[in-house]
Amino acid sequence: MIYATILFFNPSVGQKEDKRDHTVGYHQIFYSGLQINNHGLGINFRRGFHKTVKKKKLFELDFVTLKHPREVKQSLNDINGNFVFGKLNDAYSLRLGFGQHNILAYKPFGEGVELKAIYSFGLTTTFLKPVYYLVVFPGQLQPIEERFDAEKHELYNIVGSGSYFKGFNELSLQPGLYAKFALNFEYAAERQSIRSLETGVVVDAYFKNIEILAFNRNYPVYISFYLSLQFGRKWYR
Repeated sequence: MIYATILFFNPSVGQKEDKRDHTVGYHQIFYSGLQINNHGLGINFRRGFHKTVKKKKLFELDFVTLKHPREVKQSLNDINGNFVFGKLNDAYSLRLGFGQHNILAYKPFGEGVELKAIYSFGLTTTFLKPVYYLVVFPGQLQPIEERFDAEKHELYNIVGSGSYFKGFNELSLQPGLYAKFALNFEYAAERQSIRSLETGVVVDAYFKNIEILAFNRNYPVYISFYLSLQFGRKWYR
């Protein structure tokens, strides 16, 4: 009653409190972003729902490329483009999971940077697309497209990369699990907007090796350090 009377005669009190706790009233959020990591590039989407004043439960989807740490592009000429010798498959990972964000530091009076800790975990599925090369064998006049075969392909008989679109009808799937931890720095000046920079680490674990590169060890676990620039909005119920 007393507090309501104060607000009635001095609305600036309520405004200051609203600025200080500017995220309290927003029960839903959605944002997406572009990501770069030590294994490639990607995009991510995240939806959040009110849990407590400082916490929101999150549902997220990531789509990222997955490269072997020993991939090296080579070029024999300017016509047939660059290629990675010995590459068996292009790998793309789709993650679907849930988690939570915890606000560690609010924006002072609604301005500045808000710091959040984010953790999530869930399912990851990696799509493996076979890689084709343009190869020439003795006696041939024209190159043909073939999947890499360590038994018969050498660097001297590969003249370039094949069509990127060849092999999509031969996709294979490899399921696994992932866990993520990140720090999110949200700096939007507008109260209903989200603009943030996020840095974190993701561990993808599979039940067997992800076959990406021949003549090298392939791994069942990949640890990715990433940086993401994100945009979105928040709203009331």
